[in-house]
Amino acid sequence: MNSTQEEKKILLEMKQAKRYPIVRLELHNSEDAELVSVALNYVRITDAQDSMETVKERGAALQSLMEKGLVFIDYTVRVWVSGDYDVYYKSKIYELLCHTVMESAKRPEAIFNLPYMRKGYANLTAKGEKIAAHMEVKTSG
Repeated sequence: MNSTQEEKKILLEMKQAKRYPIVRLELHNSEDAELVSVALNYVRITDAQDSMETVKERGAALQSLMEKGLVFIDYTVRVWVSGDYDVYYKSKIYELLCHTVMESAKRPEAIFNLPYMRKGYANLTAKGEKIAAHMEVKTSG
């Protein structure tokens, strides 16, 4: 299976991690809960200073891994470890989302006025587990 370097790196990280927290950054409307727009999906932040380019690259790799059936992404988790998301709240990217929404909310025609972070986790599928284990053996041997 053809995988990019970023995809391979993510597979190995997921294999070695207890949990692999991700988020989807959304825009909401305080008057109408049905009005939701996705600002950035499949967001994995490991350092509060991660650049938009780095996060988008990781997101594209996660989406590709999901489409290949190697990763399962779940945003319906109702219970999570709060410490898993500290770096997201402190990140430059979340700060940018919050500032952008607050600025646009000042305009009378603004539709979205609330930034929202939907928490989730990514997990290896059985197929992803198998491929990651094979990659792990190759890199350690």
